[in-house]
Amino acid sequence: MTFTKAGNKKAITLKKATVRTASLLLAGVFLFGAGSVQANQLAQASGARGDDYPHYYKNGSQDIDKWRLYSRQCTSFAAFRLSNANGFELPPAYGNTREWGYRAQREGYRVDKTPTIGSIAWDGSGDYGHVAWVSNVFGDMIEIEEYNYGYTGKYNRRTIKASSMTGFIHFKDLGGTSKAPSVPKSPSLGVPGTHLFTEKAAIMNQPSQQAAIIDYYYPGESVHYDQTLEKDGYKWLSYLSRTGSRRYVQLTKTATSKSGWEKQGTTWYYFENGKVSLGWKKINGSWYYFQTSGAMRTGWLKDGSKWYYLKSSGEMQTGWLKDKGIWYYFENSGAMKTDQWFQVSGKYYYVNASGELAVDTTIDGFQVDSNGARAEKPSQ
Repeated sequence: MTFTKAGNKKAITLKKATVRTASLLLAGVFLFGAGSVQANQLAQASGARGDDYPHYYKNGSQDIDKWRLYSRQCTSFAAFRLSNANGFELPPAYGNTREWGYRAQREGYRVDKTPTIGSIAWDGSGDYGHVAWVSNVFGDMIEIEEYNYGYTGKYNRRTIKASSMTGFIHFKDLGGTSKAPSVPKSPSLGVPGTHLFTEKAAIMNQPSQQAAIIDYYYPGESVHYDQTLEKDGYKWLSYLSRTGSRRYVQLTKTATSKSGWEKQGTTWYYFENGKVSLGWKKINGSWYYFQTSGAMRTGWLKDGSKWYYLKSSGEMQTGWLKDKGIWYYFENSGAMKTDQWFQVSGKYYYVNASGELAVDTTIDGFQVDSNGARAEKPSQ
């Protein structure tokens, strides 16, 4: 059979296309080297849940979520997924993502370079950092689900190298708790229960510091108890010994020294050494105001002769604010400007005695437009 030049060219092209297709299929099987995983296997192993983020957060109807984080951000989605999938509640206002790994380590959670399904992929680089929920692990690659990747404010799912993240936070992986060491906290003892000792503790015949010491428990040992009580300024656990005699072990002082945010009902409080904060308080770089009851204030606040505005999250407002269709301006101190001309980004504006921005009018001979910006020359 004789081929024309065009026929030969077409045959060669088809042959190249066939080889290229076979190469791509082969690459799909061995894409991840020694731990080769096929695409259908990856799909089956994936723990991805899709965009299950609550609609009232994703549509912006609630700016602050139940964990005191801004909605539609990576932090809010991670907190939601930990709660919804892992059964773990992140403490409120956990902070800037750059600090998540360091804070988790201080609180006793494992933070390492080993990803697991249900762990939090943590990137501590840049000005803000980033966090995501790990839905699959295959070789040195991971699949993650996240929000606000690329500042979109939306759900995203992607596959990346595990080494591209700063580390992985194991709050409570899907296989179980990952807190290290796994030690019950004395203040939250259940009855009955088991207590694991991390330091030497005396066994006494009475719940008193003056009681006789029978023996000791040492680090690594545990005891099953059936009672807890508070006496002599301490919290005690109690159990019956093999002889039938009741024994007591002193645990912690009853005087609390809790610190940080706490929600009681619908109201937020901030504690320092067991006491609620009052008045102005700067927390993680933002100013908040707490009433005489300790309750966090939101909305308009008059302090002395100055007006301030506290956002729904409690943070003090600075810069421009539009409230009920009226624009106001707040200085860096948080105080609202009143009855004066002031300059912002090279333009002059005027606010009256109530703080309301003047628009579409003439002030001191100057015309101001619908945005409140002053004309360069006085009107004639």
